[in-house]
Amino acid sequence: MIDFIEIAGVLDEAECRALRAEIGAASGGPAGLMGRPDRQPAWQEVRRTRRAQVSPEMEASVIGLLTAQRQTLERHFGLPLSVCEKPQFLHYREGDFFVPHQDGNTPLIFDESRFRRISAVIFLNLQSDDRSAGTYAGGSLVLHGPYSGPDLRVAMQATPGSLVAFRSETTHEVTPVTHGERFTVVSWYRGMG
Repeated sequence: MIDFIEIAGVLDEAECRALRAEIGAASGGPAGLMGRPDRQPAWQEVRRTRRAQVSPEMEASVIGLLTAQRQTLERHFGLPLSVCEKPQFLHYREGDFFVPHQDGNTPLIFDESRFRRISAVIFLNLQSDDRSAGTYAGGSLVLHGPYSGPDLRVAMQATPGSLVAFRSETTHEVTPVTHGERFTVVSWYRGMG
């Protein structure tokens, strides 16, 4: 079993459109990996996506939105949560991906990710094989089941405006985008204490 929750409608279509426009127009660079310089070319084999630098107002608005979801996530996961980390505003283009990985809360990692308890992804546009404007194909967020080998994989439905949250130790990936552009916001809730 994979422990996750989807919360629909945390953003409406106008808010999703505004975020996509700002992410698409903002400066930025490779998303990189926690605790490592973003300019390491070898990491392009692990994670390839662009991290946009949005306005402080947009960032504060999204942090407020994430903070408002905290109690729902605490109830679902049965964990006391504190603050969410500064969100990442991600822009995946054709060919971009993130290999299977964990976001934190694992005993083998000693960087800041060890404080992460819950990972959250907000989808900003529609995943569809139809090549209509604003959609993308591929780019699936796939959660892997614990200790199940290759058998348990769950691809999350990318519903614009929805938030998907899961335990940070859950192995997951973003498959390569095959057409269009994928826009998401990601963050992590830390545990109490």
